[in-house]
Amino acid sequence: MKKVIDFPDGSTIEQQAAEWLIRLDGDEALSTDERQNLSEWLARSPAHREHLDRLAELWIDMDVLTDLAIPLEGRVPESRPARFRPSWLVAAAASVFVAIGLAVFLAGDTSSDANGLYATAVGQQRLIELPDRSSVNLNTDSQIRVNYGPAYRDVYLLLGEAHFFVAENAEKPFRVFAGDGRIRALGTAFSVYMRDGAVDVTVTEGIVALERVDRTQATGEGSGMSAAAGIELQIRELGSLRAGQGATILTSAGDPDQIARLSNLESIEPREMQRRMAWTEGVLIFSGEPLEEVARQIGRYTTAEIEFADPEVGAIRIGGRFPVGATETMFETLEDSFGLNVTYTADDRVLISAGDRRRQ
Repeated sequence: MKKVIDFPDGSTIEQQAAEWLIRLDGDEALSTDERQNLSEWLARSPAHREHLDRLAELWIDMDVLTDLAIPLEGRVPESRPARFRPSWLVAAAASVFVAIGLAVFLAGDTSSDANGLYATAVGQQRLIELPDRSSVNLNTDSQIRVNYGPAYRDVYLLLGEAHFFVAENAEKPFRVFAGDGRIRALGTAFSVYMRDGAVDVTVTEGIVALERVDRTQATGEGSGMSAAAGIELQIRELGSLRAGQGATILTSAGDPDQIARLSNLESIEPREMQRRMAWTEGVLIFSGEPLEEVARQIGRYTTAEIEFADPEVGAIRIGGRFPVGATETMFETLEDSFGLNVTYTADDRVLISAGDRRRQ
């Protein structure tokens, strides 16, 4: 290659940001030296502030019962309401992937030590084992909140993609909230992907029910109350999916006639299902997709922005298997097997253009 691309180690930044967040929420204010160290850490790279700001936002918005104020650079709020302390920070390694999980225990619910927030940085994956023998495979740059209670098992997909394997328990339904959708299952396996205001659901085992969740101000008895006081959940059934099927739940900002039903309902051939679910085994499989689409999928696992010198390059059909996060391997393959040029043009930009062999 023309230049070896050294992508930032997002896992280290994510862990450092999480550690600073916990210290900022401590009972004791930061010392002068600690404030100086934090200022230097923030000034070292824009990515540092970005990670800390994102974690702080998530921590605050996770639940109305958890209200955490973050005083940065000497900005201290007038009052700090009661809050609940983070119990632990999980850092685990799985193959070449390191996942950073940040767990926040929620008020009034001690039904499960697994309750809390879990996140992966760009290029990371994580398998989360839940206490009921269910599990969640969290893909790159994704976030979930687990909230198990006495009568329910709720998981909130806040960002990205996750594959759920659900242990059967008829008395405690398993529900995944994602955007405006809710996916309900007893014993099954399925993936949920939040993208561009829509929620894609793919079922690999069993059956799931798909529903829309409309949030309104509560005025009386309704179909269900959310964790946020005064907010009522209106549930609308959209249909069900069986193993080998997929569909999309559209955001409420779209056409009312379309959002009232499932979109892109399809049956998925076994080979295509294997390709879609390959990420759960740490690989990405392509079988003739345009390079532009391949780059979009690969781009989910790197902070680099991939661009094309002209549309013809982006239209080249690509096939092959790539380990998740092995961006450099893909670039090398494009140069060696497809005769393309890969140029590192800036700190976070890569330009792909036609090489000499393709011009001949």
